[in-house]
Amino acid sequence: MLTELVLTSSSTEPIIHVWDFRTGTLITTFKQNVCNKHGLALIPFPGQPDRVGLIIASQVDKALLHVYSWQKDQIHLKIICPEKLNSLAVTNQGSYCAGGTDNGKIYVWELSTGRLCRVYDAHYKKINVLKFTYDDTALISGSEDAGLNVWLMSSVLDEEESETLSPHYSLSDHSLPITDIICGIGSFNKARILSSSLDHTCKLWDLSTGYLLTTFVFPTVITAITIDPAERILFAGGKNNLIYQVNLYRRKFENKMEITSIGGDGIIEDIVSSHNDNKNNHNHNHNNGLTFRGHTSPITMISLSYDATLLLSGSQDGNVRVWDIDSRQMIKSFNHHKGPITSLRTFLKPPDLLKIGLSMNKSIIQPIQPFKRIQQQRRRDDDSEEFVTLILNDNTENVFDVNRYDGYDGQGINSPEFHDLIKERKNQRQFRSGDETNKLKTQVSELQSELLRVHGHYQRVKGLHDEMYQELVSDFMSKRRERN
Repeated sequence: MLTELVLTSSSTEPIIHVWDFRTGTLITTFKQNVCNKHGLALIPFPGQPDRVGLIIASQVDKALLHVYSWQKDQIHLKIICPEKLNSLAVTNQGSYCAGGTDNGKIYVWELSTGRLCRVYDAHYKKINVLKFTYDDTALISGSEDAGLNVWLMSSVLDEEESETLSPHYSLSDHSLPITDIICGIGSFNKARILSSSLDHTCKLWDLSTGYLLTTFVFPTVITAITIDPAERILFAGGKNNLIYQVNLYRRKFENKMEITSIGGDGIIEDIVSSHNDNKNNHNHNHNNGLTFRGHTSPITMISLSYDATLLLSGSQDGNVRVWDIDSRQMIKSFNHHKGPITSLRTFLKPPDLLKIGLSMNKSIIQPIQPFKRIQQQRRRDDDSEEFVTLILNDNTENVFDVNRYDGYDGQGINSPEFHDLIKERKNQRQFRSGDETNKLKTQVSELQSELLRVHGHYQRVKGLHDEMYQELVSDFMSKRRERN
């Protein structure tokens, strides 16, 4: 049976706690870490998105990244960054890491080599949160400037792209800083994303078109959001110590089983607590949101269990609570931290933790390289060089079902956009070979010959057209004279 764990950290304590939230057992701790909200990310094992291999965290007051492995509670690797990072995100396949800064820049590194792939100006102000889409084809950034930008990874990683990178979409409907982003399950063309802001709203977007589907208006500032895997229920943590449960589907007609989605076409939905009076407002739709009550300070982070039956929440006073979603009753409460909860991540217990104390010498630490601080162009002297990074998994027993990740064949991103990019780069390399001039001359000569042939054909057709025209006009005039 697979065990679920939760990882928590605080902005005032140098310790990361990992514990079994169903039993309350503390599994392990990691020392020397103080990170901001959204400043910690889990690095999956290559090709196994459900298996967490490493933990990476940006430090509050230093331009440092701390990397932790399951084999020890001390820092596994210290990485010096060009500048201090506020937010971190890692692709679901464990290929790339992105970091956001105070001045709106985004850094993107390749995890297997440490290569700095791109540095670009993404926002005017501090980047609060970064998230990759489910298929890793896009990076979504939310900032203090209230902007939400969608960046295609095919453009971010393209070395031929100009230094000034433009977002695929800029979503600017929020009026105050972004606090959280959630990406739905599915490919880029089918997924939806949710964003929350200090303007008391959560907005639901269609990722492929950038179209605003629904705006949910809450009676308080929303600081953290999550959604169940089936995308039926939205959970939003507020500054008023409450967690709101918003059903994204409702019955179309009363006493009938037919259901319909809430909102769409930019409709505004007012979320009113079921314990408050519902005021009349003819310009908005009302939705009586269910609430989880029990925290005594503002909510900072929320997350769901793997089967979406339990909700976990962290607050400003360091409390972490576990809730039963069906009854909305608190099951457990933990006080491992004394300061605000800045990280709360649930995941399946990795095989590395099962081996601790039993066969440590057989455990293989996931490889990671220090990040480069300067962006360097890859050499292209050898046309046959493809720069493929190969990471071999260990041959230890794996409790996860890897076969369901069809189409993944190594360290990289599996998407149509990336296949098109690779094909285009191969075509470009063909034109960069030593006999490039001869190939171009041959192509120009062939085009000139084709142009001459087409021009001759045009002249012949034009001559036939003129002859037919003259003959028809002459015949018409002769018939007209005979009638007169």
